[in-house]
Amino acid sequence: MDATIVALLVIGVVAVALLAVWYLEWLVAVIIVIVAAAVLVIALLAMLGGLAAIPYYFAKRGRDSQPGSYTLGQLKDPKDQERK
Repeated sequence: MDATIVALLVIGVVAVALLAVWYLEWLVAVIIVIVAAAVLVIALLAMLGGLAAIPYYFAKRGRDSQPGSYTLGQLKDPKDQERK
């Protein structure tokens, strides 16, 4: 049983290799198109992810919050906070 499966896999690999050699020009063109489409999909997902972060920022921080400006004297040492 196992030998039959291995033999069929070897025959399949050889058949794919022969088809690739016979239709090499088409195969290269198909690979280029698939890679280009994958790059475009990844770029689109990255842009949508960046745009989706904007509403998340406002929901997390709030529309009315003001960015703070602090001096070094107002900052607390993190080591002191860990001791408490």
